[in-house]
Amino acid sequence: MTAPRTDAAGRFVPCLNPATLSGIPLEQFLALVAGAGFPTVEVSIQQAQSHGTGPLRDLLQEMGVSVAAASGILPAGPVLPAPLLVAPDTYRSCLDGLDSRLETMAELGCTVATTVLNPRSPLKTTEARAVARERIAELAAAAASYGVRLAVEAVGIRTGLPPELDGQHPVVDSLPQLAELLDDTGAENAGVLVDSFHWVAAGADPGHITALGRDRITHVQIADTPAHRTVGELTDAQRLFPGDGALEWPALADALARAGYAGPVSVELFNPELRALPAGEIARQSHHAATRCWTPAEASR
Repeated sequence: MTAPRTDAAGRFVPCLNPATLSGIPLEQFLALVAGAGFPTVEVSIQQAQSHGTGPLRDLLQEMGVSVAAASGILPAGPVLPAPLLVAPDTYRSCLDGLDSRLETMAELGCTVATTVLNPRSPLKTTEARAVARERIAELAAAAASYGVRLAVEAVGIRTGLPPELDGQHPVVDSLPQLAELLDDTGAENAGVLVDSFHWVAAGADPGHITALGRDRITHVQIADTPAHRTVGELTDAQRLFPGDGALEWPALADALARAGYAGPVSVELFNPELRALPAGEIARQSHHAATRCWTPAEASR
């Protein structure tokens, strides 16, 4: 029997990723988030710790904003996260302070820690996937102790990858491949982060999402794709506000609903032209897009 289409505007919760407003202090970012009407936000856990957990918790409560997800379970400097397949010595150094980062997430009421799996690697495919399984299991087990779930992202773009995500051997670049790897990992506390842009880059097959099944999707990030680009030409710098491009948003909403997802949808943009807009305008347009993209006729600003 065909399931009814979801009322996406009521089912999904608008959220904002800090990459969309890159380079501004955390307190200013949160003020813009609250001012634009976002009820939830993603944060860099390194930034959160630098601000101070208690003061940040009070600030979030005052603004009426909750933390939906945090990056940086494996940190790369004061803000950015490291991908899963960093070099062994780097990975071990990334584990320093892991419990402290997870404790901060828990104290902020954040139940999701995001991490990115390299689509390609210098390691041969079999070895890279084995390392990924081992690290996912380790991080998921650590996160479970704090009531935090690991959300693993598959990167579907093939062009313009940063060096830390690239290599000559394929690893995982689609949701079915990621789901298979997580099944092999056997980590019950690890789920899938669905990114709409990477989903399109991997073919935009709704079945890739519905096949994940109930409770497998842990977090969702959204951005639109430009028209007149093949999937092989897509790069993160081309990300558009949801509703401004060629992505079939009702189809994505329906697939997420069939997979049982009801939660944050976080606008994540790396487009330098859009990032050049005034910060308040970016936040306002992001909120409008996150609530209106699901019905294209209503998406214009």
